[in-house]
Amino acid sequence: MAGTITESQLTARRGSAIRFALAMPADDSAIQRLLRDNPMRGAISVSFEREPNYFRGANITGAEDKTILAFEKGRLVCMGRCSIRDRYISGEVRRVGYLSDLRLDSSVQGRFDILRRGYQFFRELESDRPADFYFTSITADNARSIRFLERGLPGMPRYEPLADFVTLLIPVPRRAQRLKELNERMLSRLKSSNIEIVTALENHIYALVNLLNSHAKQFNLAAAWNEENVTLLQRHGLELSDFMVLMRAGEMTACASLWDQRTFKQVVIRGYNRKLSLVRPLLNLGSKLLGSPRLPSVGAVLAHGFLSPLAVGLDDKQSLLAMIEASLLSAAKRGMEFLTLGFDCRDPCFMVVRNHFRCREYRNRLFQVRWKNENSARLNLNENLLFPGVALL
Repeated sequence: MAGTITESQLTARRGSAIRFALAMPADDSAIQRLLRDNPMRGAISVSFEREPNYFRGANITGAEDKTILAFEKGRLVCMGRCSIRDRYISGEVRRVGYLSDLRLDSSVQGRFDILRRGYQFFRELESDRPADFYFTSITADNARSIRFLERGLPGMPRYEPLADFVTLLIPVPRRAQRLKELNERMLSRLKSSNIEIVTALENHIYALVNLLNSHAKQFNLAAAWNEENVTLLQRHGLELSDFMVLMRAGEMTACASLWDQRTFKQVVIRGYNRKLSLVRPLLNLGSKLLGSPRLPSVGAVLAHGFLSPLAVGLDDKQSLLAMIEASLLSAAKRGMEFLTLGFDCRDPCFMVVRNHFRCREYRNRLFQVRWKNENSARLNLNENLLFPGVALL
C-alpha cells in the first residue's frame, strides 16, 4: 500500500538506470523477496505476502490485474499492482481500478524518482483502455505519507480523500463453554427474529447474485456480481457451500461467506517492538487461560478469515449479528483465530459490530486517485457509503 512509504523517504534522483516492466511468472521469486523483506513497521510489524506463488492470487472473480515492477541493476526495487473489476458507482456498473501492493525496497529508500516514473509507466499502459475510476487505501495514522501524496507533485497523480475504511478483527472463541454460549445466543436470535440460516446450494445461485447486486447498488465501489464470477471464486478457495444464506418467510434476505485466503495471500508477523517482545510471553499465558487469541511467533501467518462477500440491510441488525455468530462458530472449527470484516466508518453496521463484539480496529483512508487533465468524475462523498469488499482489497 502507499502507506508504507513516507515523506521523509522520498527524494528525487536524476539519471538513475531503472527498468520498468509488467510482472511475469519468472519474476515470482523476486516479488516474494520484496514483499517478505519490506514489512509495514509498527508495534507489530507485518508483511503482506503471496506464497506459494504471487500469481495464484491474481484476477480474482475475473478481475484484470497488472503488476508493474521496477528493476535497478537487475534487482527488483519497487512494485505496484492495479486490479480492475466491475464495481458500482452511483448505482451503475463501472470499470474501477484498485491500486495496491506498492512496495519500495529498503535499498532504495528516498527514491521519489522511482515512484514518479512508475506512475508514468502505468499511465502509458492504461492509455488505450483506462478504468473509469481508480482508488487506493493508506493507513490512516500515516499522516506523513498522506500529506505527501495529497500534494500532487509533478508526475504524480492526485490523491483525493473519500472516507475512512475500518477493518475489524473479531477474536474467535476457543474455549468450549464460550463456544456453547455463542451457539445458544445465535439460536435464540434466529428464533426470535424468525430467521433461518442455510448453506447455499446450486439452485440458490441466481437469487444469491441478485441479492449481492441489490445490496451493492446502494454503495459506491461495491463489486458487481454475476453467476460466472461467483463460480470463479472456487479457484481461490471459496466454494458455493461456503456461503450462508439467511431466509425469512421463504425469502433470501441476507448472505455472507467465510473466506480463508491463506492458500494464496498471507499476513505474516515479522516482529514486535521492544515493549511487546518483553511482555508477549505473559500476554500469551493469559490468553491461554482465557481462551483468547495469542500473539503469534515471528514468522507465523495470521490465522484469520474474511466475512466477505457480505450482503445485509443497513437496518437489519439481527441478521448481521446472526451471520457473525455463525461465522465465528465455523471459524473455530477451521482453526482460525480472527474473523475479519470491513466497513466505511459511517456505515451503521460498523457501530453494530463494534458495540456487540470485542474487536481490534485498523483504519485505512480510501482515496480516489486521479491524474491531472483527466476527465474522470469526482466521487460524490455524500451520495453513498463506500463498500469495496474487504476480501477484495
